[in-house]
Amino acid sequence: MPALVSHMLHAPGRIAAVAGVTFTQLVRMRLFIVLALFAVGFLALQFLPYQQNLGVEFAGVGQLQLIQDVATGCMRLFGMIFCVAATALLIPRDAEDRILYTILCKPVPRFDYLAGKALGVIALLAVMLLVMDGLMALLMQLREPGIEAQVRHQLAAAGFSSGDMEPYLRQVRAAGDPLPTQAGIFAMFLGLAVLSTLTLLISSVTSGTIVSIVISLGAYFIGMFQGQLFQGIIAAGSIGTNSGMQWAQQVFAVLIPDFSLFSLTDATAAGEVVPPTLMGELVLIALAYMLLHLLLAAWLLARKEF
Repeated sequence: MPALVSHMLHAPGRIAAVAGVTFTQLVRMRLFIVLALFAVGFLALQFLPYQQNLGVEFAGVGQLQLIQDVATGCMRLFGMIFCVAATALLIPRDAEDRILYTILCKPVPRFDYLAGKALGVIALLAVMLLVMDGLMALLMQLREPGIEAQVRHQLAAAGFSSGDMEPYLRQVRAAGDPLPTQAGIFAMFLGLAVLSTLTLLISSVTSGTIVSIVISLGAYFIGMFQGQLFQGIIAAGSIGTNSGMQWAQQVFAVLIPDFSLFSLTDATAAGEVVPPTLMGELVLIALAYMLLHLLLAAWLLARKEF
């Protein structure tokens, strides 16, 4: 029993050591830099003239909301590609470099090894999302005063008084505030963290990096639309298959979560407030799926021949 307790007490140190090595390894791969440059370039498109197809009262709000939509879309696209591509490379590269055998020959449990790998990916993902989020906030702060002045000028030209302008200007200021979007970005981070552990689970089964990437991307998109997918299958089938398809959906959801649960950026960009209870539920759901994926991956890795 004392040996078991000592082994468990040292688990965080082992996981942190593997995570640190993984973080450094991913930075040296420079995969995230290419994706970050692509995302930053996509954000730079917001400096192009905006097509004002809305009324003068709402044109400024539309411009700022477009910036938020494109920015969060870049974050999601970047995060999805990075999590899948980077995680799928970890185990095959360690096996190719013989690092995996060196680690597993030491008293490092499979779970600690995989948890450290996942933590390294998630840590770098968090850093990059913070950078992207900071760029979005900076862009919003740079654009909001100019857009507000433009809306004020156009409203004055349309004959609005100062009192009549104020509600529309408040809407522009509210649309330029990136703070309400942070809950949606954090929910996105939780979903991408789950995608990382799911990719790690898939890569512990498959034998190729490309296969792992394709299956993981497919699993992500299926998870995003699994509700509509199963409803469509049930609607296309007979009534007698409803119970069977519902059972299959529940079994499927055990491994692959409904990733649409973590898609709150559109709601937060529209000004909706995310209740703390909902955010707490999302955190618990994400942690449960991550733990399940890591446990299954450790069990499968112990039975895999490299």
